[in-house]
Amino acid sequence: MTARSISALVLCGGSGSRLGGVDKPLQPLADRPLIERVLERLAPQVMDIAISANRHVEQYAGYGLPVIGDGRWADCGPLAGLAAGLDAANTDDVLCVPGDAPLLPDDLLARLDAARAQRRADLAYAEDRAGPQPLCCLVPRTLLGDLVAYLDAGGRTPRDWFARHAAVAAPFPEWPLWAWSANTPDEWLNAERRLSDTLIASE
Repeated sequence: MTARSISALVLCGGSGSRLGGVDKPLQPLADRPLIERVLERLAPQVMDIAISANRHVEQYAGYGLPVIGDGRWADCGPLAGLAAGLDAANTDDVLCVPGDAPLLPDDLLARLDAARAQRRADLAYAEDRAGPQPLCCLVPRTLLGDLVAYLDAGGRTPRDWFARHAAVAAPFPEWPLWAWSANTPDEWLNAERRLSDTLIASE
């Protein structure tokens, strides 16, 4: 799979309730908005990127990327953003990532695609030492219809929807949990400290 054959979707629709309601991807982490770190890691892996967001749309649009709202799937959780992203995509596959991932693997797409091909699965998702990271997933656009049916029937959980299909986990045992998401104040502080250490070590 080449970068030109796939689009990426960055999910920025969370409420940030565990961090006092802030829009996490827009918050500074190690002196830069977290969304910038996500896009920096993602851009070399794909050709096209869109952002899924329902608030602060103008700020996200300032990055020069399409911003997609949940539309008819509003209030349906993170799968709403995935559904809207699949609906708007003009590629066969969509690489979905969370907007609050401090340090995405630079080979995320390659390893998800390899796992899916090896197992001849419908979709692939990342799994670190702590367990699945379902919002880091590679999904074909052909599953849009089933996802819409799942949402319309009241389904909301990524793992339950994955269970309806041949889904495979791509192992990332070397990537710690803090690299995939920052939800609570303690996780945020830990991610900032670890990210700062990582940046210093790479200099």
